[in-house]
Amino acid sequence: MKITPNQPIFKTPQPLEPATVKKEEAKNQESVHKQQVDQYIPSDKQESVTYKKPTTKVDMATIEQLKMESEKAHEQLRNLVRQLLERQGLTMEDVTSGKREFVVGEQARTEAQAAIGEGGEQSAEKVSDRILEFANAISGGDKSKFELLKNAIEQGFSEAKKALGGTLPEVSQKTYDLVMDKLDKWKEA
Repeated sequence: MKITPNQPIFKTPQPLEPATVKKEEAKNQESVHKQQVDQYIPSDKQESVTYKKPTTKVDMATIEQLKMESEKAHEQLRNLVRQLLERQGLTMEDVTSGKREFVVGEQARTEAQAAIGEGGEQSAEKVSDRILEFANAISGGDKSKFELLKNAIEQGFSEAKKALGGTLPEVSQKTYDLVMDKLDKWKEA
């Protein structure tokens, strides 16, 4: 039997010659240049993930002015009714309780007709203008709120109709029609 010296199972790496090392480095650099490099490209529009302030602004000055005008008109109407009752020796409680009936005198009828007639402060034209001005002020002129405004106005007239026994007086119906027409025109403008 013959004994042979142990042969290594693995070969030990041989050092590369300098020319071979340079060739390997050149290949590595070429492959790096050929690879696509990630780039940052900003998008055109970035969406905010936080709450945005509304672009429309409620016109509080107009709202306050309209409220004052409304309160003034309401007070004038109350005074007219109170004076009418006092001329007949009645009080508001007498009438609202149903204890006594009252008759509308000619002077009160004339004053009421003037208030709701053409040019009067309670005319369909002027009331519809105030309603639309209020809607415009409260929405800040934002036409995207059209349906919300229209529904609120319709609800108000519906509640007035219920309070008056199911039908609106002629002047109120004219006011409603004018408001809806003006509201549609406002949306289209």
